[in-house]
Amino acid sequence: MNLEEIAKEAGKLLLRFKGKLKNVEEKSSSSDLVSEADYESQKLIEELLKEKYPDYEVIGEENYSERDLKKGKIFLVDPLDGSLNYVSGLPFYSISIAKIENGEIIEGVVYLPEMNEMFHAARGEGSYLNGKRIESGDNELEKSLIVTGWPYDHEGTLWTYRAIREVNEKVRETRILGSCAAELSYLAAGRIDGYFEIGLGSWDLAAGYLIATEAGAMVSSISKDGFDLELGEVAAGKPSLFEDLLSVVRSVK
Repeated sequence: MNLEEIAKEAGKLLLRFKGKLKNVEEKSSSSDLVSEADYESQKLIEELLKEKYPDYEVIGEENYSERDLKKGKIFLVDPLDGSLNYVSGLPFYSISIAKIENGEIIEGVVYLPEMNEMFHAARGEGSYLNGKRIESGDNELEKSLIVTGWPYDHEGTLWTYRAIREVNEKVRETRILGSCAAELSYLAAGRIDGYFEIGLGSWDLAAGYLIATEAGAMVSSISKDGFDLELGEVAAGKPSLFEDLLSVVRSVK
């Protein structure tokens, strides 16, 4: 099975569980949820990856432990990105799988089960949606639709309030959709124009980063130049507005 097929199998599992959950728990906050669907999806993905790629370590959100992601052969997995949406009955959630070798993300898939949308990218080979090549395109900042998200900690939430206020004065509108991996993939497809968020996990970002950049979008960390997967923050956008968006986000104190 390839990564797309594995993600689809996990998607089928999530659709079977949806609306039938018996155990939903809070992790770090009331909006940071986990259910049996998260655990079962991760278990399935891990089993299928280990069967196909026995020489890779599989690291998932629900069993994550600190580790140097710049060494070795790794799969970084988010078995359900957008758990609050999923539990609430909203269709915007995704499965994210990234293949990493010595710190370089070489392949990524993001799958939205309810839309049956499979985003895929391999290093140097472009980005695809259901097999069709996609590009992020261009837009002007003042005409742009920008997406962000809420971190789980109080200080991060306050910073995001301030950032939304600053960004929203310069763009058409700012929205929150609720799945980092899917949002970066939507940027790759040109559906949104920019995205920023803090308080993320590396599993949220890895596959979406590759899909966005292979589609021509620009992606950076916020607190320093370049993109550091382990910082858990991102600013991304179409090339024509990226530097302006990044400048606004970086100005927020």
